[in-house]
Amino acid sequence: MNSTEKYIADNKKVFSTKTRKKNHTSKPKAFIGGSFFNLFKYHLKSCIRTILYYPIALYVGKNFLRKTLTLSGSASNRRALVIGNGPSQGYLEASELNNFVKEGGETFCVNSYYINKKLSEHVPSWIFFSDPFTFGKTEPNTVELINYLKNNSSIKIVVPTTMIKELQEMGLKNQIYCFVDLELSIFEGINPLFPRGYMSLTLYKALAWSIYLGYKSIGVIGMDNTLPRNIYNNEDNRVHVIANQAGTDDCLIDVSSHHSNVASYYYDVFKIFHHLKYFPNKNIFNLDPYSLTDRFRKVKKEDFFEDKID
Repeated sequence: MNSTEKYIADNKKVFSTKTRKKNHTSKPKAFIGGSFFNLFKYHLKSCIRTILYYPIALYVGKNFLRKTLTLSGSASNRRALVIGNGPSQGYLEASELNNFVKEGGETFCVNSYYINKKLSEHVPSWIFFSDPFTFGKTEPNTVELINYLKNNSSIKIVVPTTMIKELQEMGLKNQIYCFVDLELSIFEGINPLFPRGYMSLTLYKALAWSIYLGYKSIGVIGMDNTLPRNIYNNEDNRVHVIANQAGTDDCLIDVSSHHSNVASYYYDVFKIFHHLKYFPNKNIFNLDPYSLTDRFRKVKKEDFFEDKID
């Protein structure tokens, strides 16, 4: 098979996999980084949204944000592991996480962690949600997720102020904490009490929370950031990506409801890597040796768990 035939066969294979659309609350984005005017308009909208909605977020979440305020620096004698849903999550064993917690560590997971049946045998210390569709009636796993939380009331839940009421109505016994989920694009802050400077990724919000709590060392895994490798475009010029989340079968996601073209998609990919510079890299370690995330020093998983990092 020559290179052209292989190219055609590979793409046919990709587009024959299960496809789903990704829900978004905003209209598709075009490439905004191509001109000074577009960038100015983007930053201006970000500032206006912050001015309008930050006071509302403070009012709606005032009682819970007080709890957040008391947590600053409270974990300085402990270690944490922040677990994303990337394929490198598969490096982990539930038994390793259980032992890590028994020895005083805390684990952070995000979104649909519970879908990985093997790893979710470990009950994490914290779980983060920020997608407004997480508990939607049309989401196929909503009931399963709610039952998972009810059956594991020891998990501390962290959500944006906008999701507090929704969680309270579920009758959960879990402790609930919250953060301000607004992006102020001219800002480089990561403090959960203020608008963030980085783009909206739940894993980054979990990492920011762990930094806010002040753990003496933080491990990161599942932050593969394989997005540059997984983009495809079909005959109708609709942008698609392969979702290779740990614990699930790969599927093709139509993201054209959010990205009107490839340039828009790659601009967001650029920001995913660029915004990591807002996070300190002292005492933060990447446990995935092949991750594209190069902001944090890479260490062996065993060395992190055994606390043998110099």
